[in-house]
Amino acid sequence: MKSILVAVDGSPSSELGISHAAELARALGAKLELVHVVRPVLLATSAYAETIAKIDEANRLEAKQVLDAAAKIAKAAGVESTGVTLDGAPAEAIADLAQAPHVWGVVIGAKGHSAVSRVLLGSVADRLVHICSKPVLVVR
Repeated sequence: MKSILVAVDGSPSSELGISHAAELARALGAKLELVHVVRPVLLATSAYAETIAKIDEANRLEAKQVLDAAAKIAKAAGVESTGVTLDGAPAEAIADLAQAPHVWGVVIGAKGHSAVSRVLLGSVADRLVHICSKPVLVVR
């Protein structure tokens, strides 16, 4: 079965992306693969190992919450979905996953959750359009 990757971050733009992806999935007979990317926390010294571990744990908890909420939206739209958390630079991680033969394309929101992530997500969407080998639908 074909999958449509949907980049999710909990923002309204991301939620709108899920809705559009669900329509597309129904038309193609595909399922949704909900993707949340966690950027690794990098500090130059091991003196901060405990702090890094706490930040990473918080990021993983947030990823689970975002994916759970996204799955509820997909279910309400009547579309099968799975969720995955990736590590790394968002555009590159999503583009790498999109190379899988079962992936039809990617849906991503044009704006992120906060002022900072709006800028980052906008640049993620822009970068993804340029590096992804599959179709990318940017939802506004």
